[in-house]
Amino acid sequence: MPEVMTFVYIAMFFFGIYFLMFFLLIYARNRETLFDYAKTKNFPFVSVLIPAYNEEDGIEDTVNSFVSIDYPKRKMEIIIINDGSTDDTLKIARKLEKKYGIVRIIDKKNSGKADSLNQAIKIAKGELIAVADADSYPDKDSLKKMVGYFEDEKVGAVTSRVLVKNKEGFLGKFQDIDYRVIAWSRKILDYVDSVYVTNGPLSVYRASILKKVGGFDIKNVTEDIEVTWHILSEGYKTRMSYSSVVYTKVPMKFKQWLNQRIRWNLGGLQTIYKYRKFFFSSRNSFGYFVIPYVSLAFFLALVGFLLFSRFVFKKASLYFFSIPFFFQGYNPFKYLEFYIPVTLLLILGILFLLFSFVYYSNALKDSGNKGILNILIYALVYRPLYLVPLLSSIYKIIRRDVRWFTK
Repeated sequence: MPEVMTFVYIAMFFFGIYFLMFFLLIYARNRETLFDYAKTKNFPFVSVLIPAYNEEDGIEDTVNSFVSIDYPKRKMEIIIINDGSTDDTLKIARKLEKKYGIVRIIDKKNSGKADSLNQAIKIAKGELIAVADADSYPDKDSLKKMVGYFEDEKVGAVTSRVLVKNKEGFLGKFQDIDYRVIAWSRKILDYVDSVYVTNGPLSVYRASILKKVGGFDIKNVTEDIEVTWHILSEGYKTRMSYSSVVYTKVPMKFKQWLNQRIRWNLGGLQTIYKYRKFFFSSRNSFGYFVIPYVSLAFFLALVGFLLFSRFVFKKASLYFFSIPFFFQGYNPFKYLEFYIPVTLLLILGILFLLFSFVYYSNALKDSGNKGILNILIYALVYRPLYLVPLLSSIYKIIRRDVRWFTK
């Protein structure tokens, strides 16, 4: 049994190293074009949809950010969807509607973000539909750097690079690192036609394709993930413009952070289950890479936690019960032996750590947080925290408690 578990550990490290090397090789081949984007002189009409529920603190700044964006105003409209807010969101939205001629409002009863977006899609005039959160703050040139991709008729959606606006404290600082790593990884996936999330802070969709897939799934708690997979399953492409930057506010309390990540995990697991029939059976990389890759990531995270827990429990028990003998002169390391599987496991473990460090260092090249200490804390302290929402989401699925968890 111990030898079997050793080989399981080896398999875990092998897959981890494989994907790290795969991403790094793609980066090495394309690093000169990381910030390139599809340029265009023909700017299509864009409808910007901003769903809002109790967003009185940020909705005005968000709308002002989109109004001041560098894009022809005659080819742009902003639709604020007030989703039954109980604060002053609607009042502020009305003021913005009077102030800006390109702003429109939908006022409705609370029915969730996905339904809010679907109602707005019905009245949107745009050839392209941009979706943004009510706490999104795009760079002025962000939209211009996204629309050019749609000159390829097979492109159904384009997403942006999301960075953190509030970086205070431990959570703020390491979410800033996390978002940069996520964005960099997503751009690497763009080179193999495998962008599997069009993020909520700012993504643009081709209106005709969005309507073809039926809009956003009101039953999925991460509507942005689900709609991306739906678009991919129809044979269309999704792209990522690394030069298009949008800032978002992140949770500053652990409970809020936990709830947000639980929602991400719940939605991811929901989406994998919904599209399981496309596993190794689609017309593009969706079935042959995206679904296996995301599924394996969930699986390895869970198995890795279980194996680590088993290892710690066994070792802790061994040394705890050895304490009385230790004081009698017993050396617990006396019978420690190294044989080929254990030596291979040690080598793979060291390689995994080295490749992880190289991976994070490249992802954070343009960041002020790329120091060795920050990377070590991120890899060894922050990233392991992801196990908490993963285990919580699995527990909630078992209990059939699948509902919206806000940040």
